[in-house]
Amino acid sequence: MTATETQTYTVIGLTLDVDRTELLIAAVVAGTVADQVELLATSEEDFTRWAEEFNAPDPDTAADLAYAFCRDFGYAEEGTAGEYLQRVLAEAGIEATRGAHPGSGCSWIAVPTPDGGEVLLTGQDRREAEVDYPLTDHAGWLACVFEEDGVEFTVLYDSHTPDLAADTAAAVAAVRTSVTTG
Repeated sequence: MTATETQTYTVIGLTLDVDRTELLIAAVVAGTVADQVELLATSEEDFTRWAEEFNAPDPDTAADLAYAFCRDFGYAEEGTAGEYLQRVLAEAGIEATRGAHPGSGCSWIAVPTPDGGEVLLTGQDRREAEVDYPLTDHAGWLACVFEEDGVEFTVLYDSHTPDLAADTAAAVAAVRTSVTTG
């Protein structure tokens, strides 16, 4: 396996019940076994048993991703990437709405531009034209600015990274620049 190849690892541990941002890792197991891990009733005070899958080149990187996931998302782990994106946009003071084509699986986040157009944000790669996917399945954001006529567009932001927090911050920065400078 080359350094750029990844595989799925399941990280198993305990999260602190106060805010779920603290993670104590017990094991990192190769493969997609999170669904097979039975999280028994906890006997630990103030902790909950936890298992999640991450795509990474090695077990140490998977553990780092698990720490970052808990630190950055805490209780948000039940949300979607699109919900996270909308929260970050709102925190930046940017108005955004969710849109979708019913039955097609296509979904996006729309941000109006001062000139009457809009910026549409969707996922990339295996999540192309979607925003309603699990936080851990992020593969990048695509942001396109559509003119007022809705036909002509310009690619504003195009990434292919699984780092949801950093990728979302960069996408939001690009959107902010676009909607404030026009």
